[in-house]
Amino acid sequence: MRGPRWLRFFKRLLSIRASILIVYLVVVGGGFYAIMSTLITQIQPRYLESMEESLVDTANILAALVEHAAETGGYEASAIEDVFDKAYSRRFEARIYSLRKESVDLQVYLTDVAGRVLFDSSDPRNEGADFSRWRDVRLSLRGEYGARATWTEREGRKALMLFVGAPIRIDGRIQGVVTVGKPTTYVNELIADAEERFRAYAVVAAIAVLGLGALLSLWLTRPIQRLIAYARALRDGRQADYPRLFGMEANELGRAFEEMREALEGKRYVERYVESLTHQLKSPLSGISGAAELMEGNMTDEERQRFTRNVRRESERIRRIVDRMLELAAVEARRGLREVEEIDLAELVEVLVADLASLFESEGIRCVVTKLEALKVRGERFLLRQALANLLHNAVEFSPSGSEIEVEISSTGVEVRDQGPGIPDYALSKVTERFYSLVRPKTGEKSSGIGLSFAQEIMALHGGELRIENRVEGGVTAGMVFTT
Repeated sequence: MRGPRWLRFFKRLLSIRASILIVYLVVVGGGFYAIMSTLITQIQPRYLESMEESLVDTANILAALVEHAAETGGYEASAIEDVFDKAYSRRFEARIYSLRKESVDLQVYLTDVAGRVLFDSSDPRNEGADFSRWRDVRLSLRGEYGARATWTEREGRKALMLFVGAPIRIDGRIQGVVTVGKPTTYVNELIADAEERFRAYAVVAAIAVLGLGALLSLWLTRPIQRLIAYARALRDGRQADYPRLFGMEANELGRAFEEMREALEGKRYVERYVESLTHQLKSPLSGISGAAELMEGNMTDEERQRFTRNVRRESERIRRIVDRMLELAAVEARRGLREVEEIDLAELVEVLVADLASLFESEGIRCVVTKLEALKVRGERFLLRQALANLLHNAVEFSPSGSEIEVEISSTGVEVRDQGPGIPDYALSKVTERFYSLVRPKTGEKSSGIGLSFAQEIMALHGGELRIENRVEGGVTAGMVFTT
């Protein structure tokens, strides 16, 4: 049962990578959202502050203009009335970034010392009205900074009007107030455009933050995933190279992991060898023990000689098992090659076949060497000779008298072909396992079962592999294939 979909999804969420990504998004994404939200909400106040600052300048300039006119002609509205009549009648076109402006929308009204309106550029009907209650007029008449904001209806849309007042001083006394007002209609367009652009930038930045978070979680969890894959490969008995890691902590973890693996493998290695050695030695030791017991009794000289030969044969078998196990253990314990040199495989084969000529002759077998292409490899001459010798001995043990063994050198490696009975299908995948052996047709006995396993370990050290397969025409092909 794989479990319901929501449960699998929840488990994925709880994975290390997802946890890192979630924490990153909560911390970084949350902070980014807070900053973006704050900046967006601050766009309008900053625009309005800039607008109000300009109105302060305008109000004070107009107040100075009225004060100058009052010095010669008295305090009257005519000083600015004609100016605004002409300003409102002007037609122009100004493109301010995304804003298009074609008329003056600035408003001005002038009050006396009592706060009554002397002039209102936006509505002449307000003349004589009491504006003393408005904050801009009231505070300016007291010599303070007076400003207010009021919602109005303009062209069917609500707009915020900003008003800034400036006192008019004649002979050192405040005689009235000039107030400048401006709607935020155009400013609102600028604010809307700025907010739209800012939100687009925020979306792009958010996507970048999300992508960076995904890359960060991948970068942090990649060493762990490599170690997990490495551990699973070791668990399944597959060949696995120590993964390359980055970062001091990751490498420390990797080294600790590798030390643990070596310790566990060493323990299992000893246990496996003790178990295998016990199993292999049980049969010859039983034979020796039985023969010794029988020899203690009364028997003829002929029988005693026969049992003596059995004891010697089983003792020799024990010696061969121990020697081969020591050889295999030495190869398996290696981490790499030692005395590396460039080896001509054709030369190595020819020398070995010549050394085994007496064995082939005694078994009535002919060995033929075929060189298709020259092949030179880098490795240990002794180990490769041992591996090839094991394949040839194996071929001789299964080849009938009068048959032929072919040794072929090609661009990929060396193949040894015999004309024996072949390997049963059930045993084909097991023949390279340690201590697995088939009955020899000539003697009816099994070997130590270490030769092919030994050859396989040697090929692994040389970056190659050992391939065993049956021939269609009968017999077996054992190939030493060099892949690197």
